[in-house]
Amino acid sequence: MKNIVTIGGGSGHAQVLKGIRTLPDIAITAICPSTDSGGSTGDLIRDYGCLGYLGDLTKCIAALCPDEKLSAALVRRFEGGCLHGHSPKNLLLLGLSQTPGISPDEALALMYRMCGITPHRVIPVSLERAELCATLTFGGNVTGETHIDNLANNPLWSANVHGIKSIYLKPAIRASAQAIEAIGTADHCVICPGDLYSSITPILLPAGMKRAIQRTKAHITVMLNIMTKRGETDGYCAEDFIREIESKTGRPCDVIMYNDAPIPNRSLILYRLERKIRLSSKKLKADPRLVRISAVNVDANGRIYHDPYAIREALKKIFN
Repeated sequence: MKNIVTIGGGSGHAQVLKGIRTLPDIAITAICPSTDSGGSTGDLIRDYGCLGYLGDLTKCIAALCPDEKLSAALVRRFEGGCLHGHSPKNLLLLGLSQTPGISPDEALALMYRMCGITPHRVIPVSLERAELCATLTFGGNVTGETHIDNLANNPLWSANVHGIKSIYLKPAIRASAQAIEAIGTADHCVICPGDLYSSITPILLPAGMKRAIQRTKAHITVMLNIMTKRGETDGYCAEDFIREIESKTGRPCDVIMYNDAPIPNRSLILYRLERKIRLSSKKLKADPRLVRISAVNVDANGRIYHDPYAIREALKKIFN
């Protein structure tokens, strides 16, 4: 049995998990950020005092669930009424974790059993409360993951003035013992696609994570995003992503996976209108670590996402 650790938040992490959950003889530990402050998770934090890992963590549990109907039901969002914007997955874990006599670890274990994801598990990088903060190019600071995520929504936003210079946690927190142990015993670690500064970096910042990644014998794969994100990675190429990630992990990665599948012009135009462009890999062209994959799906609205089945085949070769 090989121990696989995946790192990331949001949809990119979920797509990777959907792909590799069916591989034989592996046990997956998915590590999620704990600094989410927007959407359903943000509302539940304000109303019930839960921690900022609810949404990303339950999305990954749903992605690992082998029952497709249950998985789809868990991620559905209510429309209208007092539950508007919430999903059954978030409400289920919140209800379990706030039941008297049930600890956070027990709540997660119960949800694993209900969704049938054993031997896999999903854990937050930290159980301590902290806010994600960014220092911008002009010297100002932004506090809160949801504000960083939506930087470019400000009509006065400019990449040259409001670009992200650095990212940090306030206060400084420690990674959980479970996260440190999972990395220490991993055979492979996959850093999944996702927002560089609001999903991936927050997992690498808690104290203990950098040392754990430096010391692990795990083979580290970075799966790059397909597109840049306005407000976070404007003008970035693949090399910029790798440099930022390696500065936080303190060691070079072993494999860089770049998705070079063709994308319909309609989708490229749609993203260009949002000032998002395809991530370039030209500067990494001669890097022997670069592995090109063809793993793009396009939905009915022209939105692009990673194909979990193509990801499975690509990672299967690396795991073997």
